[in-house]
Amino acid sequence: MKKLIQLLEANIKLNSSGCPNISVDGDIALNLVNEILLKDICTAAKNSSVNVSITSAVSDHPEKTDSGAISRHSKGQAVDISKINGKSVKDASIKTSVDNFVGQLERLGYERNSESGNPKSVLWQMADHYNHVHVSNTEENVTTGGTTSTSSSTTSTDSVGDNPGGRIMNSLIGSTLGPMLGLKEHRVNKEIDKIKNLLK
Repeated sequence: MKKLIQLLEANIKLNSSGCPNISVDGDIALNLVNEILLKDICTAAKNSSVNVSITSAVSDHPEKTDSGAISRHSKGQAVDISKINGKSVKDASIKTSVDNFVGQLERLGYERNSESGNPKSVLWQMADHYNHVHVSNTEENVTTGGTTSTSSSTTSTDSVGDNPGGRIMNSLIGSTLGPMLGLKEHRVNKEIDKIKNLLK
């Protein structure tokens, strides 16, 4: 549970980044994403004088990669950028701008075209990444004014859903929170299952 709390505390809504250089597709605006990731994307966009459009995050991306591994997207640790300065990243007329943006991410410590084993990664112009720039960051510490803070909390680690009572609780949570969040009950239950997997 502690790991989950830290992860949730390190994540913010995509539409709350406050960065003028980042726009977000409406269908993913409320997705929770790693705050450090968004700050780095903002910094790279500002330093390369571009505006980036985040077009994929958590809710609209498969939970698993083609290799069967859990995607960083599902944990809010990755986003895809399909447009820069209002044009598709495939558009040859903005190739220099896209390359400059990716170069700025590399300056911030993002490893290019190698995600495995690297907490910070940017995938661009490689298999499955020609029509978008994939940026991921698994760091959970939030830095504020030169100091790094980590969250700590003591909470019961009982796992919800591993027993009949837990499944009933899942259903209650799903039927209660679903309408409040504008989601169907099965979608909320799916998210609860993802949270359980994070705790394992």
